[in-house]
Amino acid sequence: MLIILPECTVRDWQPNDAASLARHANDRRIWLNMRDAFPHPYTIADANAFLAKAAAMRPLTWFAVIVNDEAVGGIGYTPNDDVERISADRAWSKTVGYWTSSSTASFATTPPLGREPSRRR
Repeated sequence: MLIILPECTVRDWQPNDAASLARHANDRRIWLNMRDAFPHPYTIADANAFLAKAAAMRPLTWFAVIVNDEAVGGIGYTPNDDVERISADRAWSKTVGYWTSSSTASFATTPPLGREPSRRR
């Protein structure tokens, strides 16, 4: 996938994104607002493991946010894989989220509808 926007580009993750992913994801402020599977500190090994998992997904649902030819964040959705996958209300059957480096001046994740994200301290 490739979406070119005025402020950034959204595209499939690539293996050569590992270094910038590790650098930008290794931010406690981002980790505080992410799901439990997001590690902190975020290492190059974490980046490589994530990139392998993202590349193996079918369909692809996790994408890189690119600014100045550098991966500075991610956006995607994770379909549920249990009984909620066939919910009458399809909005409840996926979690959509994004994060961007604090160097891009904004980052967040979107919680499931009507819920606040958990906060780590």
